[in-house]
Amino acid sequence: MKSLVVIAIGKNTALACREQLHRLLGNQVNVSHYYAEGSLPHNIKADLILFASQLAYRRTKPYVNKTCPILIARRSINYHEVNKLFQISAGTDVLLVNDSLASANQTIALLQTLGIDHINYYPFAQGLISYPRLKIAVTPGEKERVPDFVDEIIDIKARLIDITTLVELLLQLRLLDLYAEFLSANYMQDILQLIKNGNQMIYESNKMKTQLETILNTVHDGIIATDEMRQISVFNPIAEKLLHVQAQNALHSPIDKITNPNILQIFQEKMNSQEALLKVNGHHLLVTVSTLYPETNDNSKVYTFKDVSEIRRLEESVRRKLLQEHNVARYTFAQIVGQSKKIRQTLEIAKKMSHSDSTILIQGESGTGKELLAQSIHNASPRHAGPFIAVNFAALTENLLESELFGYTEGAFTGANKGGSSGLFEAAHKGTIFLDEIGDAPLPFQVKLLRVLQEQQIRRVGSSNLIPIDVRVIVATNQDLKPLIKKGLFRQDLYYRLNVLPIKIPPLRERVDDILLLCKVFYQNYTHSKDSNQATMYFQYIAPYLLKYNWPGNIRELQNIVEYLLNICQNKPPHFTDLPEELQSSCNFKPSAAKNKNQLKASICQEIKQANQENRSIGRRSLAQNLIIPENQVRVLLEELAKETWIISQKGRSGLKINPLYENKQYHTPDSCDKI
Repeated sequence: MKSLVVIAIGKNTALACREQLHRLLGNQVNVSHYYAEGSLPHNIKADLILFASQLAYRRTKPYVNKTCPILIARRSINYHEVNKLFQISAGTDVLLVNDSLASANQTIALLQTLGIDHINYYPFAQGLISYPRLKIAVTPGEKERVPDFVDEIIDIKARLIDITTLVELLLQLRLLDLYAEFLSANYMQDILQLIKNGNQMIYESNKMKTQLETILNTVHDGIIATDEMRQISVFNPIAEKLLHVQAQNALHSPIDKITNPNILQIFQEKMNSQEALLKVNGHHLLVTVSTLYPETNDNSKVYTFKDVSEIRRLEESVRRKLLQEHNVARYTFAQIVGQSKKIRQTLEIAKKMSHSDSTILIQGESGTGKELLAQSIHNASPRHAGPFIAVNFAALTENLLESELFGYTEGAFTGANKGGSSGLFEAAHKGTIFLDEIGDAPLPFQVKLLRVLQEQQIRRVGSSNLIPIDVRVIVATNQDLKPLIKKGLFRQDLYYRLNVLPIKIPPLRERVDDILLLCKVFYQNYTHSKDSNQATMYFQYIAPYLLKYNWPGNIRELQNIVEYLLNICQNKPPHFTDLPEELQSSCNFKPSAAKNKNQLKASICQEIKQANQENRSIGRRSLAQNLIIPENQVRVLLEELAKETWIISQKGRSGLKINPLYENKQYHTPDSCDKI
């Protein structure tokens, strides 16, 4: 399930935006919310972060994970509530109360743009020093912020997320195809309700008619309405623009007498399911017809239509933005954490490979950091100034794969953009393309990929022209490709074309020396702390278990564990019982029961002897890590050994020493000790 986080300044705005999105997205997307005035967790992560305003973005940006896609909402007045303002006498002074001064001013500007300017608005927000003490306050859902001296509060409810933002949101979550029809219907349902309310207001007041027209003129879709006599009663500016018809030539005209072919096409089209796709003046329009009063015999109808090219423009805009964000390699070798022998050897080999243009095959389990290594190689290569394009074969369907990577020409397939589109190989020209999960590439595509790698040329879908490319290829897989070759799932010739410079990333279980080092780095990243000793102390009680665990999810799993502990235990050092259940069950041993006390004392003495012989210091923490027992248990055993005179505890860097009298003896209890 996709995840979406809404962040606003105040609680009411956050709840209103979340409720609006939940009504739209249902159970398909997990929508959660935070607000700046509440308690914000660190490193908020989701498939998309939606900020309710620019101010919310500026205040809460540090709490959001930098890798998450973000979107700043455009919000509009809740049109269903503005009729409350028409009851206020012209020239009345009112406070406009919101969660910030910027939001208050923006709400005033939107109301005035709608023509609701018969009221004198004065912005008010907490912290404002100078303001008039007025008796009436207007607020978009922030009643608790209204000062005590106000007698009458008019709540026009929170501003809603604009439909253009909803389209961009669905595009980023890749749900537009699923929700396009529902979004249009949901949006137009609001418009229909406005028109219904507006028709009633027309009967009551010409002033209400003016306000309704103002609202209709600000929506983003074309709207034509006909009354019960089949005369055109509404023809908004968007309809004028899309149909190349002036409203004055259409308003109050009976449908039967309309001669303009563009309008006739809309009225005469037989629309299945009350919806049709028409081509008018070179524009593809999605047209919807609704009956204003279905419960009566009134034949009044509303025709709404939107320009499909506008949705495509928004989609392409989002795609370009996402592509630009993914065209940059952010990581370098300096950011790869590790001091173990295996990772140092891997990095040495990778640095040598970075100077070559030959194809690299990175093999490693999931979560070992294959893309991080690929980005580091790119940034250390002569191509570092060029683009870095990452492609995950597991995330692309076979139908999209060829057009996404090689591009396509106009008319190559249904829905192809006018003018065609370049592919990711062309986007990576003079740079590096990273093909992740290559083992998931379909066999038919493998043939075409092999040809591209051999010839350094691509052919767009639907074209016969070859386009030369200058691209360095890095591929990665978490599978062993040789068994796939035997099963006929991977081409042998492609394997040998890819396996020019092979490199393997060791799993975390083979990098035990790096586990606690990585823990410290993740701790410091999440807490923004630079105190290395504080990070070390945080993991003191669970270090033996972290070192013993097999880490099937590798570094990604370790990072998740650290984030989990920081959320559960916060600043308190965690213990064994704080670890996730899966990790606890895998460490189904109790170090204190693994050996009896005498065996542990003997092991401690042996560790200290060896350290003394190698002239290196040793202390309680290193003993706990080496023997896989809690540090507090080591402390108790060391105190007993000191009382028994087997060890000498020295301050400073000298650490623990074996009593010279026992240097050549194995530990035994005092009761059986030889007389010395």
